[in-house]
Amino acid sequence: MSNSSLGTGVRADLSESLEDDRVRCTACAFRCTLDPGQRGICQVRENVDGELRLLTYGKVYDKPYGLPGTVDPIEKKPLYHYKPGTRVLSFGGASCNFSCQFCQNHHIAFADPEDIDLRDVQPEEAVESATEQACDSVAWTYNEPTIYAEYIRDGARAASDQGLGTVIVTNGYFTEEFADMLEPVLDAANVDIKGFREQPHRKYMGSRLEPTLRGAEYLIDRDVHVELTYLIIPDLNDDREEIRDFAEWVYGLDPSVPVHFTRFRPAYNMQDRPETPLSTLRMAHDVATDVGLEYVYVGNVPEAKYSDTLCPDCGATWISRRGFRATVESDLSEPCSCGREKDIVR
Repeated sequence: MSNSSLGTGVRADLSESLEDDRVRCTACAFRCTLDPGQRGICQVRENVDGELRLLTYGKVYDKPYGLPGTVDPIEKKPLYHYKPGTRVLSFGGASCNFSCQFCQNHHIAFADPEDIDLRDVQPEEAVESATEQACDSVAWTYNEPTIYAEYIRDGARAASDQGLGTVIVTNGYFTEEFADMLEPVLDAANVDIKGFREQPHRKYMGSRLEPTLRGAEYLIDRDVHVELTYLIIPDLNDDREEIRDFAEWVYGLDPSVPVHFTRFRPAYNMQDRPETPLSTLRMAHDVATDVGLEYVYVGNVPEAKYSDTLCPDCGATWISRRGFRATVESDLSEPCSCGREKDIVR
């Protein structure tokens, strides 16, 4: 039995049984092999007497009162081409499978799940809260959703039953088994690409680049709506050639995949780094556009011109944005006046 104050949780379906009561977790790309009593790198999936258990099923980091979840504009995820102008109810939990030294949510991502106040919210409760707060979707975000995959799946099923969408904000470090499990019920994802070189991934994130790229590819191959975020950190991943390599990889997937270059703000163990200069963000925008990407955005900056959605062919404005507020300027169900189909999920 688990000695955790969280209890024994629920059986984790993304797992393999091995000899001598050992198990292998197949949720994230680390594929941890665990002896009885041992937890994965995420600290929320544990081998309990030869069975992998998700200890934090139905447990979210949330205010202890009122309706569960946090209401956000969908643009905040950021998702610009998925149900623009709608509301999404956001949930997150404890811990992560990365160790990013610049994490904005380090207070929950690096917290021991036993030492953080978690609220019990079953999948049906999450969806009921979303409905009561006039949200069109439920988002699993703040920490890495891959580590509580079974909870997301059940929440997504409940959301689908009520006509709501499900989105995740993820580091992409998951397995093909994870993608297969969520494929029937996942509507959209923002995948955070934290640079395009191997060494910084190992040094500053405790991960590797290739599995993250594969994760994005898994979802695109399964027709999940995907948008990509690239957080530009000065002197870490802001080299022009690195950004060009990233853009060329995206182009090879699909030039219509939306890309968000976002400004770094000092956080956690990178307090000594400056904010990303606007000139660097403009450079990234121009490089990606030059490569041929059709929807390139710049985030965490005041300049509105980098957040509008324009027709790649004629330049007509389909959606204008001020901060996280979106105004639909054109009937998204109809082609553009130039004949271009609009790459927007309504």
